[in-house]
Amino acid sequence: MRSTMRRRTTTRALLVLVPLLAVLISSCSDGVDDVRSIPSAGWSSFGGNAQNSNFVYPEVSDELTLSWSRPVGGPISAPLTISGRSSVGVTAGTDSGCNTFLFDPRAGRKNFCKHLAGGVQLNAMLVDQYENIYLGEAGTFFGLTGSGDVRWRFGTVGVPLSAKFAAPGLVLMVSHLGQILLFDSQTGKLAAPGIGLRPDADPSQPLYGLGDCVSGGPRCPVQAPPAVDSDRERFYLNYWPEGAIASQVRGYEYAEQDGERGIRESWQTEIPGGVIGPPTLSADRRTVYVFNRLGSIYALDALTGTPKWDYFVDNYGFATMTITPDGLLIPTGVLDSPVRAFKDEGDKAVPVWQRTDLRSVSLSALTNYGTAWTVVRKPGEDVLTLMELNAADGTTKRELAIPGSVGFTTGVAVSASGQVATATNLGEVYFYDLPKQQ
Repeated sequence: MRSTMRRRTTTRALLVLVPLLAVLISSCSDGVDDVRSIPSAGWSSFGGNAQNSNFVYPEVSDELTLSWSRPVGGPISAPLTISGRSSVGVTAGTDSGCNTFLFDPRAGRKNFCKHLAGGVQLNAMLVDQYENIYLGEAGTFFGLTGSGDVRWRFGTVGVPLSAKFAAPGLVLMVSHLGQILLFDSQTGKLAAPGIGLRPDADPSQPLYGLGDCVSGGPRCPVQAPPAVDSDRERFYLNYWPEGAIASQVRGYEYAEQDGERGIRESWQTEIPGGVIGPPTLSADRRTVYVFNRLGSIYALDALTGTPKWDYFVDNYGFATMTITPDGLLIPTGVLDSPVRAFKDEGDKAVPVWQRTDLRSVSLSALTNYGTAWTVVRKPGEDVLTLMELNAADGTTKRELAIPGSVGFTTGVAVSASGQVATATNLGEVYFYDLPKQQ
């Protein structure tokens, strides 16, 4: 009798343990194949986020100091990115050797360095939460691991511009020749039929018109990355139609209809003088901001493309901006122009402050803690300085030296841990962090 009871008890225990073991085994699996990729914490893409707003939420420590700097062997044109693990992603126009780098945050050592074909130097990396990287060269778009190995590749028409996440597990890529593709981030397979804004573009000439992307000429139909609203599954693009006298703003949708995902144009808006630079999307996704070529900022209704207001800022500079959720924006002016801030009041923009004693040489980054990070040149000096300004009134909060720097920088990136990185156009990367423990 005891033996029978013992067997029954053992059987019941096994029946309980089997599902528990199954749960434990499944929870110990890496899950990468089943978990969809999303943007990494930190500065995961061009513009810091899908909206191109160059706005961040982390607080930056008062004890920040220069931790390391590294030359990359050639000019840097694209902004840096910083992964959720604080690794710094850089592309450069080197004559030989590596032109694509991922630097470890602790001492600036290379996690990897890789050579990709022409066009990569105009791209900022897109990084997901696993430190996978999405990046393109002339004629090819890649999914890479954090160590630089190729996960997948896909042939493109033209040079892929800096990519964006369109939804969990969904990567949006637009090439400079107007090809628009949506990828499954895990497999590299198309998640929707691609479209070509220039059907006559020659796939065998992927570098055609690339020089016009710098000047904003008509042979580069798409000169800048899109701004993406992943919640409403929309994106916004600066596009120069073939035969048109100037570029325009277009809105697109990519939500599923009847179970099938497709890319559809929702509106297009002509802007006087044409558009230059990337669109920027507000935090509530209701307003799209663009620069025109005559020196004004235009605010458009994101749903319809209808203009809300325009404001003349005298020049388009780098044709980018940083903007807070409450509508404070800092446009990137021409080199050596004053640092200025404006406020979007819904139906108009108003000036807030300007620093005529500082000469702008960089894109700026606004933070949730009421500060703006930017790089400037002081009057009478060639060396550059990283500055933190009070976003409310423009007053200086602190200055950090950028040793040996001249020229200009491609922007300021802030990590999820509050580290700050910048790079000069001549090819030097600078990383600021808490002082190292002795």
